[in-house]
Amino acid sequence: MRTGLMLAVTLSACSALDGGRTLTGPGGVMVQVPAGAVKAPASLGLAVATEGFPALPSGSGSTVIALTPHGQTFAVPVTLTFPATASQTRLLTAQPGGAWAPVAGVRRMGNTLVAEVSHFSFFVVSEPSAPRVVFGDGWAVRELDVSDGGVTTLVDGVAGQNFVTSVAVDDQRRVYWFDNATDALSRLDADGSKRVLYTSPQATSNPEGLAVDTMHGQLFWAEGGTVMRAQLDGSGRTPFVAQTSGAFASSVAVDAAGGFVYWTDNGSDTVNRAALDGSGRMVLHTAPDASANPRALALDVSAQLLFWAEGTSLMRAPLAGGPATVVASGTITSLAVDAESQQLYWTDNASDALIRAKYDGSGLTQVYSSPVWSPAGPGNATNPQGVTLR
Repeated sequence: MRTGLMLAVTLSACSALDGGRTLTGPGGVMVQVPAGAVKAPASLGLAVATEGFPALPSGSGSTVIALTPHGQTFAVPVTLTFPATASQTRLLTAQPGGAWAPVAGVRRMGNTLVAEVSHFSFFVVSEPSAPRVVFGDGWAVRELDVSDGGVTTLVDGVAGQNFVTSVAVDDQRRVYWFDNATDALSRLDADGSKRVLYTSPQATSNPEGLAVDTMHGQLFWAEGGTVMRAQLDGSGRTPFVAQTSGAFASSVAVDAAGGFVYWTDNGSDTVNRAALDGSGRMVLHTAPDASANPRALALDVSAQLLFWAEGTSLMRAPLAGGPATVVASGTITSLAVDAESQQLYWTDNASDALIRAKYDGSGLTQVYSSPVWSPAGPGNATNPQGVTLR
């Protein structure tokens, strides 16, 4: 792969512990490697790339930065700073031979975009683009192109034998989903291959509320009322926090950069938060109705907002806790946030549809209607559940 001017620094495990290093490259691109990030000697490079990366998507900048070695991972996230125009609000990343995907948790600081990442590869700034919405639709996992309304079936199961309840996507555009009929966690890789990562040993555990923490290489979900954690390949499964009497977790969301895990609890009708190590557990919200069953949790970290459903209401509150307000109503089963356009997408069980609205509930639009299927008899629709963006 040919690149432009190469700036490199060799870090050893001991030098990384001495305060870290900073790489500054073309146009003011900066990489801050904190103390403790490198556990083995590594020669890190920063350069303008001229080939080897996927075709640039519409709206992206023309300067691609290669942070090498590709696939280098860090024990502590590194901070990237990229110069960006006012219209450039996204930072995209891709591995050689892969596809461009947005970096999560990007924030603007003056004329730059700043983000924490746990890996090296290609990076480029970009203007906003219409999201692709990935959602469970009965036995299938589908993807909606919001720009033209086109729907693609990513995973096609068997009616009556599969039922998708939650979906998630990582920064390599891999799709994860839970199947309530088989109690299995599966993944669709970029090459189209599918694999089962985990099957619950309890047939009635109904795992749901899946969330990905790409920065730390972890998955979180609710299973049998407990918040669970595992590696991205499904290994190392363990309870995230001890289950208290009467608790029953129903959905999970992660602020990886902030270091917090959030979850809803149907048993106590609460929204909760704890640090990534499980410490500092606290209740952020308690529903006034004991049968509200909080669920469908989603975060906008940049706006410091928390969204969830309880009863027939879609709620919003400050990320750190505070007064909750009603945004919209419906029979909401899952929720996703488009932070760039400040819009919400959710699946609605009553209308068997995918709905979109702004953060204040205005502009409410049905963007997808689930087809009716016959195996369960006339009038039974696929009941879409699980939604995320990629």
